[in-house]
Amino acid sequence: MTQWRLGIDLGTSALKLVVLDGEGCVRGESGSAYPTVSNTPGQAEQDPQHWLRALRQAIAALPGDCVSRIGAISVAGQMPTLVCLDAHGHSIGPAITWQDGRADAMAAERLKDGLHATVYARTGMPVDGRYLAPQFLHHFRDRRGDVKRILSAKDYLVHALTGRAVTDPSTAAGYGVYALETESWDADLCDIWDLPMSLLPVLLPTTMVAGTVLPASASDFSLPVGIPVYTGAADSAAGAYAMTGLNANSASIAMGSSAIIFGATPASHLDPKSRYLLTPHVSAGWYGREMDLLSTGIGFAWLGRMFGLTTEALEVEALTSPPGARGVTCAPYMTGGGEQGALWDTSLTGVFHGLSVASSRADLARAYLEGVIFEVRRCLDVLSETWPVRQVMLSGRLSRNPALVQMFADGSGRSVQVFGYESSAAIGAAALAGEPLAVRLPDATVYRPGAAAAFHERAYAGFLSRYPVIARRGPEAI
Repeated sequence: MTQWRLGIDLGTSALKLVVLDGEGCVRGESGSAYPTVSNTPGQAEQDPQHWLRALRQAIAALPGDCVSRIGAISVAGQMPTLVCLDAHGHSIGPAITWQDGRADAMAAERLKDGLHATVYARTGMPVDGRYLAPQFLHHFRDRRGDVKRILSAKDYLVHALTGRAVTDPSTAAGYGVYALETESWDADLCDIWDLPMSLLPVLLPTTMVAGTVLPASASDFSLPVGIPVYTGAADSAAGAYAMTGLNANSASIAMGSSAIIFGATPASHLDPKSRYLLTPHVSAGWYGREMDLLSTGIGFAWLGRMFGLTTEALEVEALTSPPGARGVTCAPYMTGGGEQGALWDTSLTGVFHGLSVASSRADLARAYLEGVIFEVRRCLDVLSETWPVRQVMLSGRLSRNPALVQMFADGSGRSVQVFGYESSAAIGAAALAGEPLAVRLPDATVYRPGAAAAFHERAYAGFLSRYPVIARRGPEAI
């Protein structure tokens, strides 16, 4: 009997499980949510015990005989999210998630006078206060003597299952002290953050066995004893592998509250303008170029609430407006804290331009979606400067409506295929639990740019000339 694989995705708001069989087909899915504490400005903390409870609940919710057939486990997870362990392997205080901004000012001060560019050149990361090393310095300065190990969220789950403190290169990038060229922890980078290298976990490849499920963990999580647990990967890398494999001409786009654009490349291409994150991918010699748009889904949900409509209803209404939304355009920078993507500008705000008394809510909805697609296209064009991106694999909200997928193909100027599953990261983790598997898609339909593509080509040029210039707050936008 072929053994099945369990993929775990420890996401920002929920843990998701996927079971794959030996042919790469999904045999079971489940999940369980947990809260984030945000009582003070910039705070975003989670309780690691809630993650473990979610894992118990999700395993119990798997269908049929899935658990008894699991022969391997791998984990993906949100990053960078910091967990500190004491001498007994217990977490000290809450986990500091990647959404927590309280260390940003301190990190910016430490990285001034050109040091930020130096760190990017060494790590491939535009390091700020959300990375593990600066998080540790800021939040555990007074408790550092109690800390015996720091781990990312995914690594904490591997530790809970196996007792091993390990990480993989794609997750190590989120620590802020991993050097791409040497593929190791860097002492000089650690010195920037007063981080003892002894606190860092052991580095292992994504597809290497980190350990086996301990008897106590097997009892706690209702798993068979001794199942091999693989090191796993960052959620973005695991999800991208599930969607596109190691294909340098294809990019994965995961559309949720935010959007993650990820393109694989067989070479270490640093961007001279630091517009993307360059991270180790799931296989040695491969890298991922990652760009994140912060408020794609959040902003559309906000617009729906303004109009008293669900997101689904607003999507349907958007499709009643013609391409170009009757002259309305939108800069979808709705977080209040600027945008990343290809722009990396904290001064950016959301803009609707071209409004008149004839504009409808359908026009605003369509303009917002077109703005999101154009910002994604801006990112794809940046990635194409070093390796051409000719097609994309789309998952998440926009992928559920064929008309919206066609809009994406027309607006991006690229062929689009739909991934078709909810948790690409969990599926990617399962596919990497052993010899890498190719994931079987439920629908092989390819959407190619159609009749509206020529119009969108002209509209995109206008979008680039207008945004982000008029979206900047302050006198520089006048």
